[in-house]
Amino acid sequence: MQTFLGLGSNINPSENIRAAMEKLKAGFSEIEFSNVYESAPMYEEDQDSFLNAVGRLETNYEIGEIVSKLEKIEEELGKSKESKYGPRTIDLDLLLYGDEVFENDDVRVPHEKMHERRFVLEPLCELIDPEFLHPKMKISWEKLLEDAKKQECKLLQNFA
Repeated sequence: MQTFLGLGSNINPSENIRAAMEKLKAGFSEIEFSNVYESAPMYEEDQDSFLNAVGRLETNYEIGEIVSKLEKIEEELGKSKESKYGPRTIDLDLLLYGDEVFENDDVRVPHEKMHERRFVLEPLCELIDPEFLHPKMKISWEKLLEDAKKQECKLLQNFA
């Protein structure tokens, strides 16, 4: 199943994004990553900027297994759950799992806010056909990105 993951950090972000990428490569050998983008914080704006990226992989893992792996990496990298939108060492999200629509108390796929976040859509469109449709909204990724362009988000040219 083609699967997309979101990565974000604003506490030692370069170090933590790199560490998360390495751990994700160890857990999902076929994963590839987008470029890294810098974005302004949303919801709680009095904090440092974030670094964000998206990973794409082909996997046979079920949704619950993927989420467990992501949570384990977050724990290993010291993610604090003090504030939902506050500073974080790392945030790993399951964005898409093929064209599946899945919802329970803990997980929603597609990620419930990804369509309104340029810092997700910009790197996602590097790895997915931008003309494909959001599985639930039936709007192209290209159109969703166009609608989010007013948000601050810039490509980091020299991240690697």
